[in-house]
Amino acid sequence: MKKTLFSVLLVLLASFSILIASGFFVDLDDNPYRNAIEGLFELTWLGGDYGEEFLPKEPLTRGQAAHWLSEALKLPRIEPLDIDHPVEKSYTYKDPLGVIDESFVVSTYKDMDYHYYREEVEGLSRARILPITETFDVDDPISQEEFLIWLDNAIFGVDEKYDNTRAERFHQLGILGMPKNPSSEPLTRELAACMLYSIIGDPKFQVVTVLVSADIHGHLEPYKPVGSDYYIGGMAKMSRYVNQVWYDQKALLLLDVGDAPYNTNVANLFEGEPVIRIMNWMGYDAMVLGNHDFDFPFSVLERNAKLADFPFLSANTLKDGRHPDFLKPYHIIECGGITFGIIGVTDDESAWYTHPNNVKGITFIDHFEAAKEAVAQLKGKVDFIIALAHLHGDNHVLSQKVEGIDLVYGGGTDIVAFPEKIHDSWLLSSGKHAELISQTNLNFWDKEVLGFTFSHIFLSQNMPDDPVVDLIVKKAVSAMDARLMRVVGETKVLLDGERSTVRLKESNLGNVIADSLRAMTDADIALQNGGGIRESVPPGKITVKDIYTVLPFDNTVVVVEATGKQVWDALEHGIAAYPGAAGQFLQVSGVSYTFDASKEPYHRLLSVIYNGAPIEMDRKYRVVANDFLTGGGDKFLMLTECKELVRTKSYLRDAFTEYFLKNPVISPQLEGRITILNPAN
Repeated sequence: MKKTLFSVLLVLLASFSILIASGFFVDLDDNPYRNAIEGLFELTWLGGDYGEEFLPKEPLTRGQAAHWLSEALKLPRIEPLDIDHPVEKSYTYKDPLGVIDESFVVSTYKDMDYHYYREEVEGLSRARILPITETFDVDDPISQEEFLIWLDNAIFGVDEKYDNTRAERFHQLGILGMPKNPSSEPLTRELAACMLYSIIGDPKFQVVTVLVSADIHGHLEPYKPVGSDYYIGGMAKMSRYVNQVWYDQKALLLLDVGDAPYNTNVANLFEGEPVIRIMNWMGYDAMVLGNHDFDFPFSVLERNAKLADFPFLSANTLKDGRHPDFLKPYHIIECGGITFGIIGVTDDESAWYTHPNNVKGITFIDHFEAAKEAVAQLKGKVDFIIALAHLHGDNHVLSQKVEGIDLVYGGGTDIVAFPEKIHDSWLLSSGKHAELISQTNLNFWDKEVLGFTFSHIFLSQNMPDDPVVDLIVKKAVSAMDARLMRVVGETKVLLDGERSTVRLKESNLGNVIADSLRAMTDADIALQNGGGIRESVPPGKITVKDIYTVLPFDNTVVVVEATGKQVWDALEHGIAAYPGAAGQFLQVSGVSYTFDASKEPYHRLLSVIYNGAPIEMDRKYRVVANDFLTGGGDKFLMLTECKELVRTKSYLRDAFTEYFLKNPVISPQLEGRITILNPAN
């Protein structure tokens, strides 16, 4: 529905453009470039850049050049955030603990504040088409040589290496509007129009834009990252940006790389439904299942798939030995005259990362073999293959093991990185938590890809919202708040639930949660995986909403009988991935432990102390944990071998809430429960 409306608008705008452009300029009667100039203005919306005269012999300014390129090649337009203090510009982070702060969203150039072309210039700089310098010099003339560099970057991309010159690359395609020996002299407007029109005016040329989100994790609302003074993200801003692109570019694909519907309070309370409804409104074409798409029972996944107006993909997920009716291995779609095959593959270890009951009857077959089979089935049917790969660390391996994939969008890694070429494919990242959406412009010539540009569109707080999505979010949040704003206690100090804490060292919040488990069950020892603790709590009143934010998963409390050796093995496994910020890192109560980070994994644990003495390997202890851990989640297989003593119907949230009945005001400190020798930092 939405795409149809935008298509109608585009037709109307194109018609209007033709009317005003045809014969519009009074100074082109004898100009040899007249057809190219008028053709360019018929195909693009270069409003505001002309009057009655085109001024063909005048030099093209750098700002005008950015504007023309942006419009002609459907490149991103980005409004940077204005702040009152200088910051060093950032573009990427490869640490999943990274955050999008103001350094990612300020202007690249110091002289572009409030300039007419600032959005186009910022968009081209984010795509790395322009050189990164202190100033842009927007009103200076651009030379033939520099414009050809920009044009080459925009068509062939900046990451691929070539043996021939830029001019030769265009001439080999039969594009004759390019100067063979571009000079450092200013480029005239007529020659610039000829160069651009010789590409976009050829029917063999087509730009297809691919917008991709990843690891949204139910983040409907903007949030303020730790250490930043500014809000980032939100699906209302994401939807508004998608609308903006659709307005200008009808050849558009919108995809998601998994883990979208759940994991925030508002998303979990409604079992992912608000996220799916927003994705429907935005017009998604396909999404792959991530491991967190199994955080609710299979019936919820099936219901959300039926609610969606787009296919759920996973080539390697079977239910009772076959592909469920609502789950496809791939999706074939035509866009801009190009036939795309979209493959979905899910981490084949996903069963380890969710509740065992949620994956009962589900088999995750080898994701590489499933991808090979999908590629084989698509061969000869499509022009271009995209893999939506929620494979975590194996995103990098997919193209090494599976030939025939043109682009891989990786999920589950929560990173922001430049494109990486792996064999004959490219690995692209699309961030996390609705902080950004990635934009890839694929440039085709006679259905063969010439190259691409890639940008991260950071959703800064100055970007406008889609009012429809904003209304959906506000209604869901209002319904949630009515249930969750009851005050249950108070903290005098920050309860630290940051990923960089709970997954790497002792946390005062982890201590309190583990203490609450032990208090509820009178167990000897409590174990709590850091990956189950999702947010910090600031000093002040604590509401039910806060508790849901910290502990969003529906994990129940279980008590098992474990030997000292099994406790030791569990703690050893918890630290095996250090210094990686793995969810298996254990917060504890009733014991303290020391490990040496310089030693090999599974040989790091030095001591475990219980009641002031080393834990006894043969002694049996009452150990309380959540049913995710006791069911073998995060590969805690040693806990599956323990005798189950008590299986409660209480969630971790219940234990935490109950703790405040006896401790209405808390101020937990670090107590030396976890000691690290030779830490990473």
